[in-house]
Amino acid sequence: MKKKVFSNTYLREADKYQIKFYLDEDDYYVSVKKLVHLTDNFYINNGKVLGMAAGFYVMEIISKNDNYALRMFINDKKEIVEYYFDIIKSCGIDEESKIPYFYDLYLDVVMTPNGKPYVVDEDELEEALNNKDITKEEYDLAISTKDKLLEEINHGTNKLLNMDYQKYLEDF
Repeated sequence: MKKKVFSNTYLREADKYQIKFYLDEDDYYVSVKKLVHLTDNFYINNGKVLGMAAGFYVMEIISKNDNYALRMFINDKKEIVEYYFDIIKSCGIDEESKIPYFYDLYLDVVMTPNGKPYVVDEDELEEALNNKDITKEEYDLAISTKDKLLEEINHGTNKLLNMDYQKYLEDF
């Protein structure tokens, strides 16, 4: 199981970016990265291919009370292009760096603002279980979290999708 830290860009192509952390929210941790320079094109697949570029944002939100984290890709007009949920085991603040992290359970849910959600990396989850990288309990947690998340998305009740993300972009 991989530990993922907010300060990582998830964009190997981004060699310069600005980052801000918001750690005082009650229910979640937030980071916003504004891309300043990319060494190569970065593409996300949201039904069409869109290149991320300087001036775009990557916002990450880790729910403190649920087993998922949300990454939003946002264009230079501050419009969401794609939502990417990581199903996670747990999260916290790293004692040394004081930066939020989570333990990724491989399974992901992806969607565009106008699209239907779809599940990715189910094969990675199965492989992790078969290789004993995760336990059967962690596997079951990933599946039940995915099911609950899809239900929230389909009913419009997911708190992270319904939050005011614009307030975190005002300082950029």
